[in-house]
Parts: sequence; structure tokens; C-alpha cells
Amino acid sequence: MKKWLIFIGGVVTGMVLTFVFALIFYLSHSDLSGRTTWFEKPGDVIDIETFEVFQVLSEDAALVYGESYEYSRTIYLLTNDEGKYYYDDEVVKVPDGKVVRQIGLYQYQTKSEFNKTVPIIQIMNK
Repeated sequence: MKKWLIFIGGVVTGMVLTFVFALIFYLSHSDLSGRTTWFEKPGDVIDIETFEVFQVLSEDAALVYGESYEYSRTIYLLTNDEGKYYYDDEVVKVPDGKVVRQIGLYQYQTKSEFNKTVPIIQIMNK
């Protein structure tokens, strides 16, 4: 009987530890804080009308490509405070009467382990 209690205790301990480590991993990778620098007020206008989502980071933020130079793409972190959810390969168009402004900087590490810093942008009223 004692062996069974030790076995069950080990299984329960393993499940609890797995859950704790999964929760820590989720919280450390789903939150943008700590890797962002926010401006006190919106900065420069980004003169681009469409963006292509290539990686969704959270409910309201995605890494996007923006056409800014001939034959090259610039990467931005597009945030949204209007409750819209982004999805991969989505094309986001800037509505009439709105502009895109830089509101901060985002630092992240690529799969190739390069550190990158990109502008954080948001679509807002003119």
C-alpha cells in the first residue's frame, strides 16, 4: 500500500510541476511588457496604407510587413486597442480618415537568435 501512495504522490507532483512550468512559460512569452519602450505621445506618421501580418504575438498585437521601399519590407509591431484580433497572412488596410503613427519600440529575438528592434505602430484618428 505504501508503494502505491508514493507512486500516486509522484504522479501528482509531476502533473503540478508540469502545469507550473507551462504557466510560467506562457506568461513569459505572451506578454509584451519588458521588451517594449512606449513613447509619451504618438510619434511620426508612417506613410503606409496596407500591412501584412506574418506573426501574431498576442490578442492585440502582431508583427507585420509594411511596404516602404522598392523590393524590401520593413517589419513593425502593429497594436490594436479596439478589440480586433489579427490572424496570420491577414492584410490590414488603413481606413480613410486614419493614420498610422509610431508609438514605441519593440525588441525581440529571431529564430536565428538575432536581436531586432522594430517600431511599434498603431492605426489612429488623424
